[in-house]
Amino acid sequence: MSYSIKVRVYQTNTNAFFTLVESGCWHYASGGTWDCSSPPCSSSLTLSMGGSGTSGMLRFRTEQGKEAFFVAMGVHNYKPWVDVVTGLANDVTCVSALPEYYNDVNPVRCKAREAQRTSQTILNADHRKISANYCVTEGKELQLNIVIG
Repeated sequence: MSYSIKVRVYQTNTNAFFTLVESGCWHYASGGTWDCSSPPCSSSLTLSMGGSGTSGMLRFRTEQGKEAFFVAMGVHNYKPWVDVVTGLANDVTCVSALPEYYNDVNPVRCKAREAQRTSQTILNADHRKISANYCVTEGKELQLNIVIG
């Protein structure tokens, strides 16, 4: 049973511009793909997944290469989940961080997936609010809004 998550990214503050620098997919449940429906790709994307038990991740940072954060999202036990992590070092990528949601190397990440949160807001070290909220949480065509404030 396949799932999709349509992701919309909103930036509400003009004192910094964030760009999408990486996207990734986990390989469980036949994996997934990211699709950019229209340019600019960082404002509307769709994650298609083969089934429950997989996920994707988007990593952002400012044009100056600062304030890096990622949003991990997916479906676990047939319910959506989301996790926002800020304050990333330059070597923390989707490739390195996404497996942490499925192994015991970082138990906090596994717990975030298992908690099946449908929204989360984090204030980063620069006092910028990063929010992720599912506006559609039922069915197989989910929708997630990311707001960078």
